[in-house]
Amino acid sequence: MAAKSLPSQKPVNPPEWVFRWRPLGSPLLPRLIALAVVGTAFGLFITTAQIRVTTPEKSSPRRASLIYLGDDAESRALALRAREGGPFPARFELSSWAGLAEIERRTMESVSYQPPQYEPVLKDLPDKNPVQPLVLAAQGEAFFPQRNSADQTPLDFSQLRLKPMLYPLSAEARQALPEALPAFDGKVDEKLSSPAWRFLICLDAAGGVTECASLESADKAATDALEGWLRRVNFTPAPAKPTRWLALGVGFTNQISDGSDAR
Repeated sequence: MAAKSLPSQKPVNPPEWVFRWRPLGSPLLPRLIALAVVGTAFGLFITTAQIRVTTPEKSSPRRASLIYLGDDAESRALALRAREGGPFPARFELSSWAGLAEIERRTMESVSYQPPQYEPVLKDLPDKNPVQPLVLAAQGEAFFPQRNSADQTPLDFSQLRLKPMLYPLSAEARQALPEALPAFDGKVDEKLSSPAWRFLICLDAAGGVTECASLESADKAATDALEGWLRRVNFTPAPAKPTRWLALGVGFTNQISDGSDAR
């Protein structure tokens, strides 16, 4: 007889104390999302992670040799040979030399200033007291200091005469003023000395006056006299400037002679 299959003994409705390993009716979309997230993270890790495999270095044993040198001739010869033939040859350090401080001290003493020794000379005090006693005024009596009258020579104004002088009205005119002025032959009266004279003059390269114009509306005779005097003045030459226009003022001052200062 053929063996008959036994019916399943799984109950249709299991009891509550039996754990359900796979819940029934769970949706599929969350599983797909979780699978996509895990796959993406795994792919990024595989593409970005780098694992370096290095060969371990062979370590040499830490060993050294030591030579003990005594205080004999052979040991001193070996020590000198090691200093001279080693990777760091010995050299003479001037700063470690004991005689350097003494040489520095002697050098500073030789170049430094040594002032001479001061020895004061003693003198005897005078027998007489040079300080005079203070004189006090008597009570109720006025006291005035003694006045020494200085000899003053009176000035002689009889030789003073009014003479013309020049003063500049611009910086260029100041540089062109002459050192000496010619004598003024005319008579200085009120019509000549009262106005504030201003002239516009034209100079050539040698400093001579070629044109002269008065800027004041004064007496014609006085104007002609000053213009004639200005044409005789020799100003400072300027070879680089064949033509110069200057603004000058003319004033009058008391002088004993004609004077030589144009300013």
